[in-house]
Amino acid sequence: MAGSYCIMCGKEKKGIAVREDSVLGALRWFKRNVTKSEKNYRLVVCKECFLKYRKARDSYQRKEIMYTMIGAVFTALLLAVSDFSLAAFGVGIAITACMYLLSQLSYMPSVQMPEVKGRK
Repeated sequence: MAGSYCIMCGKEKKGIAVREDSVLGALRWFKRNVTKSEKNYRLVVCKECFLKYRKARDSYQRKEIMYTMIGAVFTALLLAVSDFSLAAFGVGIAITACMYLLSQLSYMPSVQMPEVKGRK
């Protein structure tokens, strides 16, 4: 890989490595195969940006849970109002999926926290 860049400040720095997950894999695939401009940088969170990263990550996790729960509640209400029709269930699932995708707009990947050796 070329260099390590902080995902918060965008500067070339050393820091805690970001976990490669399906979203980052899809973005790297898109840049490699569609735009042909993959830089293959190692993504990190630098020490100076870690508190800002932690706030953004916590916000993303809360949004992901809340949007999915709101979609599930909406699906349940839709089913109750429509006397449990299959079409209402399908619409409810589609709305829940859209709500989940909305939560992905604030996506923040997780980091690989180093092991802390305990005292004996």
